[in-house]
Amino acid sequence: MKRLVILIIALLMGMSIFSQQLASIDNRLRAKFTDDFLLEMQQNRQDDLEYFTWFLDNSYVIKDVGTSVSDRFPKLRYYDKETKQAGAEVVDFDEQNFNILEYAFEIDEKESTSYIIGNTGKALVLSSNRDLTEKYNKYRRMRYENN
Repeated sequence: MKRLVILIIALLMGMSIFSQQLASIDNRLRAKFTDDFLLEMQQNRQDDLEYFTWFLDNSYVIKDVGTSVSDRFPKLRYYDKETKQAGAEVVDFDEQNFNILEYAFEIDEKESTSYIIGNTGKALVLSSNRDLTEKYNKYRRMRYENN
């Protein structure tokens, strides 16, 4: 009986330590990913979870471009989580609460990609895949050198 109690305590302590090492899930990721997928990433692919969390704030810039260039770039559309397709066109947006994963977009390998945001005079400019990889690798080097 004493061994069973010690074993249970050891298991609980091990689970507690393991759960503290899991990366937290940023709620903004739920705009694109299911809870099951996020949990699977959290448990088995923490590097992917770290990248997508980094991506939320580091993959784009919002630029003032005026309304005269609205014909030169595609219009930004919402991402439809059910159909996994581009949905309705974005009319306006709240820059303070902007979640990149709520929108449908494509990232080019070598060139940045721009989308006009409704009639706001602003554009979403996404970094190229090459630039994202470079920035993320730099972020990881700095992060792990400081730990």
